[in-house]
Amino acid sequence: MAFMISKETENVQSFEDVENAFKTITSEREYITKEELYANLTRNMADYCLGKMNGYTDSKTGQEIIEAYDYMEFMQTLFQMNGNSSPK
Repeated sequence: MAFMISKETENVQSFEDVENAFKTITSEREYITKEELYANLTRNMADYCLGKMNGYTDSKTGQEIIEAYDYMEFMQTLFQMNGNSSPK
């Protein structure tokens, strides 16, 4: 994985590092917005994330939140594809 949250982490080495970076940006929310991605990543990185992330649906209400993306599902897919707990 050739990227990750540049403002909050520079030495991303594990799933937990990436998760913590997202949580820092989102103030512990379970989703990230398009604006937050563009504000914290390069345009290419944000575009990549948006192309891979699914929209976020609130698990309590079942309603999709507009312009919100599921970063946990995204991370799980990336790390699962990688076959370990370290990003590429």
